[in-house]
Amino acid sequence: SKRFIVGFIALIGDIAIISHSAKADQVYFVDGGEHETSQEYPEHNIFILNGTTLSLVNGISIVAPSDGKDGEEAVRVEDAFFHAKNGLISGGLGVGGSGVTVTTNRNSEFQAKATFEDGVTVHGGDAIRQTTTRGGDAVQVLHAGSEAVFK
Repeated sequence: SKRFIVGFIALIGDIAIISHSAKADQVYFVDGGEHETSQEYPEHNIFILNGTTLSLVNGISIVAPSDGKDGEEAVRVEDAFFHAKNGLISGGLGVGGSGVTVTTNRNSEFQAKATFEDGVTVHGGDAIRQTTTRGGDAVQVLHAGSEAVFK
């Protein structure tokens, strides 16, 4: 799916870069550090990249945009680590609307890993009724080295 970035809006400390796409706000955690978030993210895409660690705490929710085309993942963990301690994660509408995608790029120095504790609920995106009967996966694990752990 194509991402149209209009422009960067803010840099919060050295933690997250927020930008706007044609569909929703995108939040990037890219600094290689360890972070916790207890902020609600309705209609957002969260990207955790480049060895960064993000923990989801305090029962918050991350809900991907309800796009009508390709679907949108709520959280993408790419060459990074995600620890969901509690909360709700929901993928966007349509094929590709995964709740969480975990992927490790070839030759990356970081193994992508997502850990889901007992208090976490993850939903895939709903199907677009007129177009397909298939929605997105709750958790999608791609490429060698990627891992999802359910406790």
